[in-house]
Amino acid sequence: MGVNKPVIGMTDDIHQSIADADYVVTDTIHREHPPVVQHDSERYRYHPRVSDPRNTALAPDPHRLPRTAIPSHYQIRLRPDLATASFTGEVQVDVDLHAPSRVLVLNSIELEIHSCEVDGRIATHHLDPSSERLFVTADSELPVGPHRVQISFTGVLNDRLRGFYRSTYRDEHGTERVIATTQMQSTDCRRAFPCWDEPDFKATFGVVLEVEPDLLAVSNSPEVSSAVITTEDGRELRSVTFADTMIMSTYLVAFVVGPLEATDPVDVGGIPMRIIHVPGKGHLTGFGADVGAFCLRWFQDYYKIPYPGQKVDLLALPDFAAGAMENLGCITFRENLLLVDPATATQNERQLVADVVAHELAHMWFGDLVTMGWWNGIWLNEAFATFMELAACDAYRPDWGRWTTFGLERSVAFEVDALSSTRSVEFEVHSPADCEGMFDVLTYQKGGALLRMLEQHLGVEEFRTGVNHYLRLHSYGNTETADLWDALEATSGAPVRQMMDSWIWQPGFPLIHARQEGSLLHLAQTRFGYSEDVRTESTLWVVPIAIRNGDTVTSVVLDASAVTVDLTHPDEPVIINSGGHGFYRVAYSEELRTRLHGSVLTGLSTLERYNLVDDAWNSVLAGDLSAADLLGFLEGFSQESDPAVWQAILISLRGMARLIEPEDPSLVSLRLRIGALLRPRLAELGDPVEGEDDLRGKLRGLLLGALGVLAADQPTIARCREIFTESGSDIAIEDPELLAAATSVVAAHGHVDDYEKMLAGFESARTPQEQLRHLYALSEFSQAELIQRTCELAMSPKVKTQNAPFVIRMCIANRHHGALAWEFLTDHWAEAVAQFPSNTIVRMVDSVKTLTRPEQVEQVTAFFAEHPIPQAALTLRQILERQQVNASLASREAARFSASLLSDVNAQLEE
Repeated sequence: MGVNKPVIGMTDDIHQSIADADYVVTDTIHREHPPVVQHDSERYRYHPRVSDPRNTALAPDPHRLPRTAIPSHYQIRLRPDLATASFTGEVQVDVDLHAPSRVLVLNSIELEIHSCEVDGRIATHHLDPSSERLFVTADSELPVGPHRVQISFTGVLNDRLRGFYRSTYRDEHGTERVIATTQMQSTDCRRAFPCWDEPDFKATFGVVLEVEPDLLAVSNSPEVSSAVITTEDGRELRSVTFADTMIMSTYLVAFVVGPLEATDPVDVGGIPMRIIHVPGKGHLTGFGADVGAFCLRWFQDYYKIPYPGQKVDLLALPDFAAGAMENLGCITFRENLLLVDPATATQNERQLVADVVAHELAHMWFGDLVTMGWWNGIWLNEAFATFMELAACDAYRPDWGRWTTFGLERSVAFEVDALSSTRSVEFEVHSPADCEGMFDVLTYQKGGALLRMLEQHLGVEEFRTGVNHYLRLHSYGNTETADLWDALEATSGAPVRQMMDSWIWQPGFPLIHARQEGSLLHLAQTRFGYSEDVRTESTLWVVPIAIRNGDTVTSVVLDASAVTVDLTHPDEPVIINSGGHGFYRVAYSEELRTRLHGSVLTGLSTLERYNLVDDAWNSVLAGDLSAADLLGFLEGFSQESDPAVWQAILISLRGMARLIEPEDPSLVSLRLRIGALLRPRLAELGDPVEGEDDLRGKLRGLLLGALGVLAADQPTIARCREIFTESGSDIAIEDPELLAAATSVVAAHGHVDDYEKMLAGFESARTPQEQLRHLYALSEFSQAELIQRTCELAMSPKVKTQNAPFVIRMCIANRHHGALAWEFLTDHWAEAVAQFPSNTIVRMVDSVKTLTRPEQVEQVTAFFAEHPIPQAALTLRQILERQQVNASLASREAARFSASLLSDVNAQLEE
């Protein structure tokens, strides 16, 4: 699933998390002398769980179906009624019985079961909503062998964006039009038709949709026939039959019906590919189609396996709780993650589309062709698709430096993984709620980063060979995590399982301490954390470390508490984590750190420089570096040219600005220093020119926005107001990066007239990106009454429920009136929980971490003690812990940082 990135599945959400990452503040100290702990590789070995379908000897799990009946083929017939938001259906399932039984147990929920038959004979049935199971009882015991189950049912096209649900849009006349569509992952196929709804119950699926004649009907496979039928009440419908699918899991089944349009198919090596969209948006499909065609070819070459489906449809849906979903041949997306106008979109907005299209197509092999055996394997399913999206996007647009910008996303995973409430990447999954909790940054970003680290350690071609071996060995089957490690071991000869088990089954990540004595480099590992109980844990990882010393790069595997390395050039600078791909932080000794300056810094790769800035900010969070010293360190980056490093710098600056209250006079000093850092670099970039590099334009927008918001630079604010006012006029030359930055700057310093213009821009936007740009800007105003209006707007029908939680989240993060937005949410909590998709509730409250006053921390803690979020209990714990450590930094650092800034001003005045 592509948006968790998790909202990416998922993608919108992860980028919003990045925007919030600068507010994370913590209190920790680094340990200088790690404990000596005997490394035991067997502790990381895979051990069967109750949830492991291969482990039949263990006690039955109440959330697992018995393995006595195995489905092989479904024949599904559905008749959706868009006007009444309902559907009727019939499913016929061929099953193989492995032990005599009278009762067949499968999954069903929120369906009314009308009749059941087994082998053509009427059977009784019982639905247990608490376990989401349907018990079908035959009139006599069924022998071992093949049987056929037939069930008729009705259901509701729900508004919760799960199962078989209703999506709406307004046409050119303002009339509401309805689409019936699906989202089955993780365990919602049972809401569309009764089924064996677990990933290892793979089968083939034949689908027939009976629809109004003027509606488009799409499913996983190509349409093979269409016929007019007459219903019992005399209506004429079109019966659309689709080819049988390959063998696959129920969560990948998809069908979409509605007043939609499709582009002409593009032939991609014999595979027809289309983009399906609401009428009037065909002009926004070109970029997504280009990315899709490129990735479809590229993945077939990378995997060395043909595309496993028969066609590819990419569908842009008006309502979608996730970001995108990898349904075989019928991939569904939020509109803003597929439809885009490259001429008016920023580089980030285009990259987001490329990322998500690549992510979902990567799943066609890794996830669809080869599928995890149970939901504990979600992490690898999504982590590998994240890894492959980056590789494909980097191949598609190497000038974007996608592996470098991934550093920013990886930092969000570092943030969570430094908490005491973090989790291991893989953990035991029992219930549907457990499944939902796995779609987070640890699954996507940490998982993807670990695979990148492994690829760089083994070598790109060695890793690719192992992946090909894994996919060929397990095609059309189900696997556990260790199967991938074993495949990589078989082709590379390296002890992959021992290394990766140490990362997958343990929470957290290491801090690598580096110091030099003569020609010897001493490396040691301790766990990095934001609390003493985390830092004192004796956790060890098998850490692949690349060390650059002068022009020599050495690879070392640190599988104990410490190791010593001979340096070839002991007087030259030493770079730990050469290339920047390791999932760990580095603590250099003072001697080693002082060598990293001047030409040495400029000679580092972009990701290495990014890591230095990111680690420095975390040194402030850990209490090892003061905010004042960090500000001085950042001022040495005035000539930095890469937007990724500047993003890390700006995260640090925003975090420091959060330490100063708006009315504190030292804020003026901080703004002046930020302005002095940013202004010269922005001036050097000059005005946009036709055909310039994308990243140059991106950096210009970043610096303009930061100069206007963080530095409150008056000439910049005036320039942004001019850009914003002229946008859309006949004479305006709109640069997307400048316009996006100007929108945020005007909102931060705007008044009610600006608010009304942005509201109008949201309502009349020409593209999905423009719509979201204006919508989210409504949360950035500094007037209490406007933030109140934005919160009320989010709860109204004008804002899609897929977007509303993120509007509220941004309002809570508002520097001036976050507390007001939080109070609004608590007053409307029951309404929000009932109205918004369940997977967005915890993301909506993520920004409470910015409410750091003691009374706010107490209020938030008390509220969630009475209003838990059961589908995301662990994520909520992490948010509350982050709020606590944020408050700790504010109380520890704010006063002395303010005093330091005022002292600098006084010193300048005396001079």
